[in-house]
Amino acid sequence: MKKRGFLVGIVLSAHIAGGPVWAINSAESLPAEGGEDSSVEHQAGIDSSLDLAGDVSLREVIAATLKGSPRLAAYSWEVRSSEAKVIQAGLRPNPELSISPENFVGSGAFRNQVQYQNTLQLSQLIELGDKRELRAAAATATRDRIRVEYESARVEVLGTATVHFIEVVSAQEDVRLAGLALAQAEELVKAVERRIKASVGSALEEKRAQILAARAKNSVRRTRRTLEASKQQLAANWGSRGAKIGRATGDLFSTHPLPALGSLLARIDGAPDRRIAVAEERVRAAETALARSRRVSDVVVSGAWRQGRDWDDHAVVAGVSFPLKIFDRAQGDIASSEAQAQKSKVETASVEVRLRAAVFGLYQEIVQAKEEAESMAREIVPRTEEALALARAGFAQGLYSQLDLLDAQRTLVEVRREHIQAGARYHRLIAEVEKLLGTPL
Repeated sequence: MKKRGFLVGIVLSAHIAGGPVWAINSAESLPAEGGEDSSVEHQAGIDSSLDLAGDVSLREVIAATLKGSPRLAAYSWEVRSSEAKVIQAGLRPNPELSISPENFVGSGAFRNQVQYQNTLQLSQLIELGDKRELRAAAATATRDRIRVEYESARVEVLGTATVHFIEVVSAQEDVRLAGLALAQAEELVKAVERRIKASVGSALEEKRAQILAARAKNSVRRTRRTLEASKQQLAANWGSRGAKIGRATGDLFSTHPLPALGSLLARIDGAPDRRIAVAEERVRAAETALARSRRVSDVVVSGAWRQGRDWDDHAVVAGVSFPLKIFDRAQGDIASSEAQAQKSKVETASVEVRLRAAVFGLYQEIVQAKEEAESMAREIVPRTEEALALARAGFAQGLYSQLDLLDAQRTLVEVRREHIQAGARYHRLIAEVEKLLGTPL
């Protein structure tokens, strides 16, 4: 069977809805769990259509996570809020209507409303220096940054869901391995009982075998509980409180050729963290331009209609006002925004350095985990199985002691556990790189 990577699988947010998802494959099933009920009742208020039941693939997990992730649901409202702020930023200032009664109370020449006047005035602020356009540009840049953050959150959420999927598959392998160890222990108990009946075994051998079987049963129960906890953690990615996942279908031991390190480093420009940093640079640049525009004074134009006491006398009043930029020329705001703009540029460079170092380090770990997993599958596990077969046959013929057989059994369990750990580590590391770069390997 052609081997494929576990995670060509964290789908880019830009293509997630329709892009292919490579799931790991496995035809094996878990050993029976002795009738233990692993299901959890659904809580009120949970959309049961999002819950997955039975065998689930990585594709199904990703689809459910995209549809039901609480974090993404909250982020979508943040995007809508930023879009509304763009609309608000582009609006013109409202005109102002005022009514000013004058001289309606007084003494002397102003008694009895002799010189009463009523003025109806309409004023309009006229923004100069392209303030409205620059304000809208700053709001648009902020909206674009939030959209990039949302896309980054999608990649991170899907990457987290994929890692949890790997953990479920790994936990399934641990359950399978614990079942193997239990079967070996029970087989040994029966072999010792046959030896005792043939008067070639001892009570000490029987006690050793019984202790080993009891410990193996504890291991089975422990790994099953760990598996159920992993399933619940996986289901939490799409907001489920009562997952009924039967089995995660995946081959933990599949590997695939890795791209060259240079090609991965070349993808850093499109990494989510760097895209956010670049978007933040644009926000700061727009805010700096807006701050500089405040050096230009705005103008308030007003016109009024004035009436006298007898309502027959009328007059038109007009006015223009603008602040004198003597003390406050927005110099503090300009200096602050320019400093923030320079800071954002430095932070972008820092993100690039951090990403480069992280990708380089993870790549070395992936290569090591890949070599270990392949060496285990190609050489170490088969030879350990052969050694166990020899020990088992020799013990039955009286050529090897019980300790020799126990050592062979323990070695096989340890080697297979190392194989599981190497496979899980390999796929988790790939998931981490894909989260950093925002693209499948």
